[in-house]
Amino acid sequence: MQCFQSMMTTDCYVIRAAERIRINVSDIVIGDIVYLCPGARVPADLRLIYTNELKLDTSWITGELEPLDFCDITVPKNVTALGAQNIALNGCLCTNGIGYGVTIRTGNSTIIGKIARVTSKQKGVPTRLELEHKRFVNFISLLAITMATITFVIGLLLTNFQHVINTFVNGFLVIIIANIPQGLPITLGAALAIVARRLAKQNIFMKRLDVVETLGTATVVMCDKTGVFTLNDITVSDLWYQLHYFKGTEELKAKQNQLSGTDLSIPLSEGNNDSLIALFTVMSLCNKAHLEPINSRGIYAWNMVNKLSRTSNTITIQSLLDGKVSRGKISDAEVERTVRSAFRHKVITGSENEVALLKYVEEMANGERIRQNYEIIFEVPFNRQRRFQTVIVRQRSNTVDPTNNDNMKVYVLVKGAPEELFAHCKLLATEEGYTEISDDFIAQFSQAYTKYGNEGKSCIAFAIAELEELNLIESPGSWDGLNRLNLCFLAMAAMYDPPRSTALKSLQTMKNAGVKCFMVTGDHPSTAAAVASHFGLDVPRTSINTEMEKKPSVLSVIHCEMIDKLSDQLWDDILKQEFVVFARATPSHKLFIVKECRRRGEVVAVTGDGVLDAPALKEANVGIAMEAVEAADMVYTESDVMHIAKSIKEGRLLYANLKKTIAYTLAHMVPELCAVMLMFAIGFPIGLSSLQVLSIDLITEIPPSIALTYEAGEKDIMCRPPRKSTARLVSKALLLYSYVFVGGIISVGCFVAYSFVFWFHEITLRDLFHSNVNHWTPNAEILSTSTGKHYTAEMQMLIHGQAKAAWHITLVMSQVFHFWLCTTRRISIFKHGTQNVAAVLALLIEICILNFMIYMPGVQNWLRVTHPPAFVWLFCLPVGIVLIIFNETRKWLIRRYPTSNIVRALKW
Repeated sequence: MQCFQSMMTTDCYVIRAAERIRINVSDIVIGDIVYLCPGARVPADLRLIYTNELKLDTSWITGELEPLDFCDITVPKNVTALGAQNIALNGCLCTNGIGYGVTIRTGNSTIIGKIARVTSKQKGVPTRLELEHKRFVNFISLLAITMATITFVIGLLLTNFQHVINTFVNGFLVIIIANIPQGLPITLGAALAIVARRLAKQNIFMKRLDVVETLGTATVVMCDKTGVFTLNDITVSDLWYQLHYFKGTEELKAKQNQLSGTDLSIPLSEGNNDSLIALFTVMSLCNKAHLEPINSRGIYAWNMVNKLSRTSNTITIQSLLDGKVSRGKISDAEVERTVRSAFRHKVITGSENEVALLKYVEEMANGERIRQNYEIIFEVPFNRQRRFQTVIVRQRSNTVDPTNNDNMKVYVLVKGAPEELFAHCKLLATEEGYTEISDDFIAQFSQAYTKYGNEGKSCIAFAIAELEELNLIESPGSWDGLNRLNLCFLAMAAMYDPPRSTALKSLQTMKNAGVKCFMVTGDHPSTAAAVASHFGLDVPRTSINTEMEKKPSVLSVIHCEMIDKLSDQLWDDILKQEFVVFARATPSHKLFIVKECRRRGEVVAVTGDGVLDAPALKEANVGIAMEAVEAADMVYTESDVMHIAKSIKEGRLLYANLKKTIAYTLAHMVPELCAVMLMFAIGFPIGLSSLQVLSIDLITEIPPSIALTYEAGEKDIMCRPPRKSTARLVSKALLLYSYVFVGGIISVGCFVAYSFVFWFHEITLRDLFHSNVNHWTPNAEILSTSTGKHYTAEMQMLIHGQAKAAWHITLVMSQVFHFWLCTTRRISIFKHGTQNVAAVLALLIEICILNFMIYMPGVQNWLRVTHPPAFVWLFCLPVGIVLIIFNETRKWLIRRYPTSNIVRALKW
């Protein structure tokens, strides 16, 4: 598991050679300038030198539940590093804002490093599988010691306290060995490793061993809409601008051509169509996405664009390409060609929405040139709780006449949720210019917003205000501060994220498995309902939204502003639904929903795509992360609802296969015990030696046990409700099945094969009673039978070796039949079929090992067996037939009478 956790990235961003690069945390050195952003973990102890609304989660050391504010100001000397707000400690998580810090301590020298050294010897909280394993080990240990002690005492009584050492070895130690499944730890470890690697191939990584097993019991899966139900391939599909609808960019380009082809990349003070220029200015500057070159040609072309923006049109493109510097006029065509060449060789990085917006800008203008026209002097980053982003910019002096102070304008640019932003705007961009918002405009906005929402499109709005003086705005990070401005609503962009083609099938799979699916989104309820309709889910318009008296129907859309007002009865009704959509959800709402689910005994799995989801991920039974790696139990590098359904199936399959492995492994314990108990109970020659027992447990049975881990799930594995979280891996029914039913049947078969060897040599069972005291050893007395036969010590050893080989062969070959019956727990083996190639190979290996041990001369002496008669290979057939009849009858009863108390004793 440490290997899988090491596959998760532990990188960070540092500033070296005036460039921000990504390096491994282990490569940080003292003096490095580290860049912090939301979701990043502080890689070393840092002295902050610049911050912008930086908040760090320091709960690991301070116990504070809420993230704390950090800044770059100097603190008094009497303040310790733990209390200084300008020191970011290694291990803290950035939840908001950005910051830069100088590395002052790394590795074990950091505060967390010192604590780690002190606590490295402390044991962690045991996992569920560890507790199950411990419980089973305690049971087996108690059983083994009890049976060994009883057998040892009986042996001493039968031998009149003679041969104490021999009785102790064969009656105490061998019984303990026979009781303990030595190969089970190897099998369980291999099973977990196989499943973990199988999940890793699907880009699913477990951070705890019992995570998938817990996920198999999930009753509620709470997923984010974006990236899980959708492709996370967001594009700007529509634009509502100047009270008109624009599809894509073609119609908007036509609008631009009507304005004599105005360059939309120029500063606002130079444009004759301020609202359109302002729109692309807001889209470019209220945006964290970046264009980065992907090859050397892209880097060269992009450098040309940057030079063009900084020069006064004195260098020609061709002269630069030819390596010559000459003077001349740069044509617009050359500029356009250079820009497009750079864009073709660049990749845009950032959040999906911001990447889509920048791509939209690049189709109409040059986003990088727009950014170079302005200097960002203040910024309030966007987050899902505030739901808007504010950027205050000043126009750079080199873009206009430096002597004209009127052109040095300051603008407040805002991007955010449309209904909230529109409500705080006083002006609206129309064809006549900036006009005061009227009731008619409000109605048209609502109509456009509803139209896009009903099409399943998310919306982002843009606004702008001009400042004559920078100090005129206070609290730009709140609506109260923005209300003092004369904000102008510019436009509303509709973002379309195509639904995943696998979503509908995955939802149906989880529905059949009895798993309820909740979709959580920050979108408007109408948008969320439209997205759900893409999956074939009919969303009723009477769902709980604002009318609290209505009960949810089969499928509900819940506005999260109302969830804290819902009664317990309404929550009960909601959580009974198979599919629920929570719209306008924030991370705090997500946490609240998880708590309500867990209060009602639900096993909840939650996906998270950001660090703000960490509380919900921690609260859930299973946290599934896309980015919030630290708080999660599982990490998906590809967010897809199909992977969640697969993980649930893998969890159920792991649990089922572990049960099959344990049932198969324990079944040979009773025949081994009976082989030893014969000697002490009735004085028969021992059926299996201690070395035979060890060879079966540690060699012969290991390949089939591991092969069961590769077994495909039964056809109804995802058609059953989740098992109860209190269900035991090693249940009483399983012990009854392995020890009593199957173990008893195989023991009878082994004893019959063992007895037939003696009958073959005309030795009756009556002759074997208490014969172990003076016979069946190299120096034994001559054995005289009731049939008048006399056997020397050498002949006794030969016959006894054949009998032990017969027991050994019947036990192993009966387990071959039992193996196939263990591949299913409910479905008939004849319907399930044989698809496990590893199983066939494992059984062939097991049979080869068996023949090697029975017939190889050197190994024969080691195990003290001899060549048995050929007929001993036939006894496994009737045992196999009885096992088939018993198991098929048992599985039929389980399917036919699943609630019967008698059947429950047979169902493991």
